[in-house]
Amino acid sequence: MIWILQVLVSVIFFANKLLILAGKKTGWLVGVVAATLAVVYFFIIELYVYTGLEFGLIVLMSYGYLKRDGEGKPWVETSIRFVTVIIMIALAYFAFAGMMTVIELASSIGLLGGTYLLTHEKVAWGWALSILAHLLAAILGFDKEQSIFAVFQLASAVISLAGVAKECHDN
Repeated sequence: MIWILQVLVSVIFFANKLLILAGKKTGWLVGVVAATLAVVYFFIIELYVYTGLEFGLIVLMSYGYLKRDGEGKPWVETSIRFVTVIIMIALAYFAFAGMMTVIELASSIGLLGGTYLLTHEKVAWGWALSILAHLLAAILGFDKEQSIFAVFQLASAVISLAGVAKECHDN
């Protein structure tokens, strides 16, 4: 069961990155599916911080899929910022309470922040933050002996690097 979840989460999140890089709105919907599966996966492998993070990603990816070009309605924007800040505060609390490592904190904030920036058209910064987050997530994956997940995190870092390069080239 865990092996199947590891493969599904890894492959679907990788597809999510590729579709977003290609500018396909369906990439966000694919991300919602991946994050939903990841809630179960991370809970099983006892990466509880990532379990909580995935709820934030579900919200942000849903927003990325549902929003029109540009900014959303003010109350939606305020709600998204509120959820993002609350999750980041919770992550910081877990770190300072000794419930997570610095690597878990940095990768979680990087994944959440990078996704937030990507949904808000701050693409170069979003991809750049994602590079760091995926590299740190790969370290965690190898540490938890989840090598498929870790390798796909490295591949996602490469996609994120391509996102930075594409954005810099286009601007």
